[in-house]
Amino acid sequence: MRYFWNRYAIGLLRQIAIRTRLMGSLVLLSLLPLLISGLLSYAQSSRAIERNTRLFATEIVKQVARNIELQMAQTEATSEALVLSPRVQSALAEYESGSAAQSSTARSDLTHILLDAYGSFSYINQKYFLGTDRHVADAQVFPQLSDAVEHAVHIAVKRAPALRGRPLWTTLATQNQQASVVMLRDIYFKSSNRLAGTLFLGIRSSHFASVFETVDLGPDSDIFIVDARNGEIVVQTRQQFERVGRRQVAPPLRDGLAKNLAAQAGAGTLTYAERREDRSQDAQSDQQYASFSPVADTDWYVVSTIPTRNLDVAAASVRARMMLIGAICLVVSILLAYLISRSISAPLEHLIAVMKEARHGNQPSRLARQGSDEITVLTEQFNELTARVASEHERLELRVGERTRALEDANRQLAALSLTDSLTGIANRRRLDEVLVIELQRAARNRQPLALMMIDVDFFKRFNDHYGHQEGDACLRRVATVLQDHARRAGELVARYGGEEFVVLSAECDVERAYTLAEDIRAAVVELALPHAQSPLAKGCVTISVGVAVLIPNEQQSAADFIRRADWAMYQAKKAGRNQVAMRRDSDAQSQSSSLPGAGDLFT
Repeated sequence: MRYFWNRYAIGLLRQIAIRTRLMGSLVLLSLLPLLISGLLSYAQSSRAIERNTRLFATEIVKQVARNIELQMAQTEATSEALVLSPRVQSALAEYESGSAAQSSTARSDLTHILLDAYGSFSYINQKYFLGTDRHVADAQVFPQLSDAVEHAVHIAVKRAPALRGRPLWTTLATQNQQASVVMLRDIYFKSSNRLAGTLFLGIRSSHFASVFETVDLGPDSDIFIVDARNGEIVVQTRQQFERVGRRQVAPPLRDGLAKNLAAQAGAGTLTYAERREDRSQDAQSDQQYASFSPVADTDWYVVSTIPTRNLDVAAASVRARMMLIGAICLVVSILLAYLISRSISAPLEHLIAVMKEARHGNQPSRLARQGSDEITVLTEQFNELTARVASEHERLELRVGERTRALEDANRQLAALSLTDSLTGIANRRRLDEVLVIELQRAARNRQPLALMMIDVDFFKRFNDHYGHQEGDACLRRVATVLQDHARRAGELVARYGGEEFVVLSAECDVERAYTLAEDIRAAVVELALPHAQSPLAKGCVTISVGVAVLIPNEQQSAADFIRRADWAMYQAKKAGRNQVAMRRDSDAQSQSSSLPGAGDLFT
């Protein structure tokens, strides 16, 4: 067999010119891409594209639904904090049980509370408090709008009467037929758990529609939010409304969503026929492919629709591209065959070029083994030489990489040490200076209060002299641990200012919270019961003095001045007898709380 192959088959082929053999073989091989393109075109059929589109569109609506839920959760969280605030609780109590004058004052307070809480949010266009009788507490609201709001609340409460403080999402149609998304939350008195009223927030649908702007499923495709109970479109972009001009989905889609809602089946897909009325064309029936995903705790679904004709266009496009690729491969293979037929001497030329490159000190490339002739022998010897050179080069690169990684690790450790106090493990003075500047700018920009607490361990020098420096270091670490345990909220920083002095920085912290936090820290240090025989205080244990400064900074507020305020308050605490809290308040921060002892600039 081998003899026949070598003598006749190979011998016959060698009667043909090498150029002709190479061209023929490469032209035959060019048919392979055409065969592959045909198989791929068959695989990318309409059914396969539909399956891929279903998976893709379903994931898209699931992600959009999650984004919508996050926006709703953010609104729910802010509203929960508002309705539980003492200011709202007190105003609603006066509105429900006070005299006519008190009720009028309460209405004004409730209006100002809503303006303070939501006035800066442009997407909240309606905000009202309703009494226990489900009537709007704001007497200045137009009767038509008040009736619409009360009617919406009545319908929503009738559908879900037992909210018990949980939010309920519904819609309210305005005069221009644009629906507002509404959040309702019943308010209960914290003292008696009795119904106090209802919070009504109307949110522009464009706030949620902004999530759709990054989603593009192709021409004539839509994505919107539908109320499965009645098929009403709750949220859609303005461009979709202007192009389609409708507020109700097609009956087949409405029925499918209602069936899915009743079964609580989650995300899914369906195909239905829709009669579209494009403003530039006549009404026509169009087969639609819909993917949907529910919005948690509502009867709403995020729905995307894609015309099925787009899937056919996509399949035809794939087939056309593959055929084009096959034709290009055929043309390219013919050109390559012609060029390769003229490159018989290329192996020798390439070997000579690589050897010259190696002689000039450049890293040579490894030559592939081709055949068993003399050129192959030279190639193997050259490859052995280049392999040894490459091995040494790789070893050197590995060592350089190891040294580089070690240097990067050392730099990261150095950066961490430069911002951390080595004794207590908390932030050091440098870190405090950086964060304080940033928080002052943020508080000034947002008009939020910022609190700074300067803390000093009482009679610490006597402690060191009596117990020794090791016990003194242990005492500072225990105090630092207490501070960290009490300042875990986002926006709070604990730092060692120097020696036995510590600092606690708390963002969005008003006077009442700052005083409570400082008093809790002071009491926690006392509860440690660290013995201090040299302390003249009656407790005979380690105590701290805390100075607190709270202000709403302006753009010119300096960090040094803020620290001086807290330091001044701390020395007032020491001056008043130590083991206590003294506070210095800015006039803006002071106006936020009147329940703390002492209405002046300092109290202990």
